[in-house]
Amino acid sequence: MLQALDLPMLATDLSDHLVRKGVPFREAHHVAGAVVKLAEDRQCTLDQLSLQDLQSTHPLFDENAASSGAGGMWDYEAAVERRQTEGGTSRAAVGKQIALLKTWLQE
Repeated sequence: MLQALDLPMLATDLSDHLVRKGVPFREAHHVAGAVVKLAEDRQCTLDQLSLQDLQSTHPLFDENAASSGAGGMWDYEAAVERRQTEGGTSRAAVGKQIALLKTWLQE
């Protein structure tokens, strides 16, 4: 399954990073697209872009946006765990959904 993962899948995380800094989602989504295009134009992967590269598309990108280590922007598992809202993909959110469904099925 890991082989099917592709870094552009995490472009939404770039948008979310900017939204958490106060950038309207519409603008942040456009910026994420510009980052993907930049990587495509340079024929590199998203995690090979430097902080300077990211900041050339938007000044509010910081070192967290360029992090490829454990828990960083380009860590697939961390990306899943960042989605902790109701109905999200984090382990806790999925566990809560499973518990609700089990209760519903028993009724």
